[in-house]
Formats: sequence, structure tokens, C-alpha cells
Amino acid sequence: MRVWVALFVLLPLLSGCAERPPEVAVEDIVAEAPELAQVVFENDFVRAVRFQLEPGDELPLHVGGPRVVYSLSDYRILFTEGEESVEKEWQAGEAHWHEAVDHAVENIGETEALFLVVTRTPVQLPGAAPYESDQDAAAADPSHAQVVFENDYVRVTKVTLAPGAEQPLHHGLNRLVYSLTSYQISYTSDQVEDVERAFNQGDAHWHGADEHAVTNIGETEARFVVFQFKG
Repeated sequence: MRVWVALFVLLPLLSGCAERPPEVAVEDIVAEAPELAQVVFENDFVRAVRFQLEPGDELPLHVGGPRVVYSLSDYRILFTEGEESVEKEWQAGEAHWHEAVDHAVENIGETEALFLVVTRTPVQLPGAAPYESDQDAAAADPSHAQVVFENDYVRVTKVTLAPGAEQPLHHGLNRLVYSLTSYQISYTSDQVEDVERAFNQGDAHWHGADEHAVTNIGETEARFVVFQFKG
């Protein structure tokens, strides 16, 4: 009799578990976890979000568009996509690409995980002709610029300019620039008027395709990452 009573109590619970709906992905992870994610730039073409996860912090299952990820620190995470979870280690300065997929992230390391996620929107980019990525800063001035990642969608280049250093004229596609340090530059372009600008660490800004030159006119080293989008 006791066995039947136990089964009578358990069956509704088991039935409820079987009927439990699958986890629904969060549409906007910034709205869901503002203490972990901050929008640093957004326009019609891209959305750039800076993530800061302490050891043990988790991002719940959320929607992810086609995106490039740039590591701002060394860290180790658990990346879950569907039923599969994979441990990943990244070093500061590395970049990688993800296709659009719902996913969850957990910092399983012992250090803070800092990374920038730049997601492409469905809006078509402005035309970039006649500018070419193979005539960009890394090609024209490899002593100051190095490609850290490239695929069919984006080319990621890190630029380092000591005070007084110059980049000669070179091509740039439609692009997002993220400042790794605070610095002051002069900017010469065939599309806009010459300008002097100061940027703080963590700033991000957008440029349309052009031919341009850059000079560090400040007293600090200028380090920034350029995300050139190919289409």
C-alpha cells in the first residue's frame, strides 16, 4: 500500500517535469544583466557590448547575432550552445567569430573575463568601393598595425602608435574603432575634413569607408582595435 501511495504522489511531479517548457533565450542580454554587460556603441550597422564577468558570473541563455569577439583580458569560460558545453580559454588581444546562435556563458576561471562583442545588424552596409581591405593599415604600415583576425565578414586590426608616430594614407572599409588606451590623434581623410580628436580608454566610434592617415599628436601611446566589416 505504501508503494502505491508513493507512486500516487510522485506521478504528478514527474509529469510536471516532463511537460516543463524548454528554456527561452533572453532577447536582450544587456537589459537582462546590466551589471555584466554595457553597450559602448550602437548604430544601424553594429552593436558593441563590453562584458565584465567576475569568476563564477553567468550569462543566461540569450540571443546572439553574427558577431566578432575581442578579448580584453585573459580568461576561461564555459560556452553552452544547445545541448553542448565547451570550455574555452582566451588571451587578451585575441579575436574570434560566432555565427548567430542562442548561447550561455559562465566564467569558470580565476580571473575577471573582459571582452568586447561587436554584432552585425541585418542592415546592409554603405558601399565601400573603391576602398579595399588589402590596402588597409596592416598592409600600408605593418610596423604599427597587425591583423589579429580575418574571415569573410570582418577584418580585425590592432594599431599601436607611440607619441608622434604616423600612419600614412591607407584604405579603411566601414568600421568600428575601439580605444584600448586614452590618446589624442589628428585624422586626415578624403571623405571628411581634417580633425583632431581625443579618445578615452573604452571609447568606440564609427567611420565610413575612406582613405585616411592618422598621427598621434598626444603624449601617450595610442592603442586601438579596428573592426572592418566587408559586407
